[in-house]
Amino acid sequence: MGLPSAVAAHGVDRHAAPPAIIARDGRDKPAAEPSLDSLETELAHAATARGARDLQGRIEQQRLKELAPTTTLLVRRAQDDLDAQRPLDAVQDMDDALLLQPEVEVLWRNRAQARLVARNLDGAVADLGVALHHDGRDVMAWKILEDTEEQRGDWQAAWKAWQHVLQLDPTTPDADHETQKLRLKAFGQPT
Repeated sequence: MGLPSAVAAHGVDRHAAPPAIIARDGRDKPAAEPSLDSLETELAHAATARGARDLQGRIEQQRLKELAPTTTLLVRRAQDDLDAQRPLDAVQDMDDALLLQPEVEVLWRNRAQARLVARNLDGAVADLGVALHHDGRDVMAWKILEDTEEQRGDWQAAWKAWQHVLQLDPTTPDADHETQKLRLKAFGQPT
């Protein structure tokens, strides 16, 4: 069994890095990284898909910088477990990570992702509720919620989550197709 589309499509673009500026003495000096809030605002106004992907990578870096080394190890192990199609092991790894740092939003989203693969849809929705309570502008959490609600057959909830995705990232690939599909499933054929 392959990974659900939400898991396969929501990977982090790890090539993104903060830009460098040239100091007055001619040496490269890293620029101060913008806040998570300002990066999320930029993403909502991104003009191109490539620019949006770069911003999403930088946003993920901001979210992950709060992780302690042990937590980072558990997150990596969970991803390895998902890649090896061991979702229950991934959930356990994320349980352990959340015991260490329950205040970090991205950990709730990651456990939701693992629970989705493990077919614990109600658990995934509960975790996404916590994640989105901490950061309602997390486009990846909204995408995972849309996919989870779709799998649960709650098409109106999937539609609502999708509206958040489009608001937060207007360059989302295949947005028109997905919008039409969800509208039809949630509200039926227009009369």
